[in-house]
Amino acid sequence: MEFYNDVRDKLQHRQSGFDYIFQYLGDYEDPIIVETGCARETDNYSGDGQSSLLFDKYINKYGGEFYTVDISQESTDYCKSRMTCDKSQVYTEDSITKLKELNYLFLDRNVKIDFLYLDSFDAPQDKPEVVFQSALHHLYELLTIAPSLKNGALIGVDDNWVETKDDKNYLMGKGQLVFDFMQKSGRELVHNGYQLFWKW
Repeated sequence: MEFYNDVRDKLQHRQSGFDYIFQYLGDYEDPIIVETGCARETDNYSGDGQSSLLFDKYINKYGGEFYTVDISQESTDYCKSRMTCDKSQVYTEDSITKLKELNYLFLDRNVKIDFLYLDSFDAPQDKPEVVFQSALHHLYELLTIAPSLKNGALIGVDDNWVETKDDKNYLMGKGQLVFDFMQKSGRELVHNGYQLFWKW
């Protein structure tokens, strides 16, 4: 994948996660990819990952459908300006609202999501109260779109880290509540890093 190999080294702490994503997608014909939170800053691979542009290029080359939603008009305008594939859709809307609508769309078409990537609602490490709200939002996103997930679908959440307090390690970030839900519901964690991935 030339489009990926050209930027792989720029991804830094997300590199192993994106390696996993594209290896996974290679096993599916015409995958349906849904993302919350879109690319928003030119060539910011180390900061944001530019996942939207990578997913767009993937389906442009290999087939499939890609849907991404972000509440910021500025972000979606940037994302649309960089998209190359007519099978990519960018929505400017609250992610929970849009995911509810996508459930009906996929139900009408009798299709399911192969890969869900949750990356909305920033989680600044120096603001723990905001991090918790972000984690809660991502759990709500997952539960909202759950009816449209294929059995065995890959679920990813970006922006996670470990903090140590009183000699104990605690998972923090966007995926901390999704992690708890997945663990208690017996879903397998298949990649553990800055990005977390599970099989549904």
